Amino acid sequence: MGGVVNIKKIAMVALLLPVLGLLGYISWNLTKEHALPEWELPLAPLNAPDVAVLERAFERLDYPWPLAADAEVPPVMVDPLPEDLGSVTDVKLKKSLFFRSLLPMVLAENKMLNEQRRFMLALFSRQALPPRESDKRQWLEAQLVTYRIKGDIEDEATRAELARRLDEIPVALVLAQAANESAWGSSRFAREANNLFGEWTYKEDEGLIPEARAEGESHAVRVFPTLRASVQSYMNNINSGRAYEELRAMREKMRNEQKALDALKLANGLLRYSERGEAYVEEIKKMIRSNRLNRLSSVTLRVER
Repeated sequence: MGGVVNIKKIAMVALLLPVLGLLGYISWNLTKEHALPEWELPLAPLNAPDVAVLERAFERLDYPWPLAADAEVPPVMVDPLPEDLGSVTDVKLKKSLFFRSLLPMVLAENKMLNEQRRFMLALFSRQALPPRESDKRQWLEAQLVTYRIKGDIEDEATRAELARRLDEIPVALVLAQAANESAWGSSRFAREANNLFGEWTYKEDEGLIPEARAEGESHAVRVFPTLRASVQSYMNNINSGRAYEELRAMREKMRNEQKALDALKLANGLLRYSERGEAYVEEIKKMIRSNRLNRLSSVTLRVER
């Protein structure tokens, strides 16, 4: 009798397996539907106390310079930059170490921005936005705060403004500005504040006082916990600051025309980044051209297996 019961149980389980499998599939998809993706891409820390150590590390990682157009970059984060980087007299070596140190961070942040952008546009393409109590709706609302937009996400103009702001910044533009603003990573603010882009703050307890600050001025240079935090803040500044509305409008036009983002053209939107105005813009363009940074537009992060 016991044998008969076991056979019946086995038969019953066999019948239920497809149903259980279907229920599991549905449950997984419902979970996936309601869960928010993981955005931030982790980078392996690479601490190099001096240039010689950094050179050897890049060699072991098969990370040469210049890079091929379709190269894959190791997902590492150099932080901090080597203390003796500013004393390197070989200009080509200094540039290559600086660019290679920053490139993975820039690629990682742009990858995150692109994934968030696709996620946002997919939500906007639906007949209705997610319900107000859902994680996805709350995420959309949070982006309005992140990108300093006043308005209701239900409003078409507000959604259009968010789509204009939540987007990547060409690698060539980021690297050229970082090199210019930080003196190739050797400035006091790059070394002591992890500030690669000369960003200011008016909260003196959060910054370093510039030695040449004019009397009566109250600004300080922002201090960041990591170099990557400086890259993140710079990208948010370009994507949300009033001074760069023209840059974002040009980027949107390129998107609408299904063209690749052109760093040289977008550099024209940086007139208000520096008091030097047009001269600063031309200097950034020259750095992009002379260092052939546009070739990095198709470079990607290496997937470690």
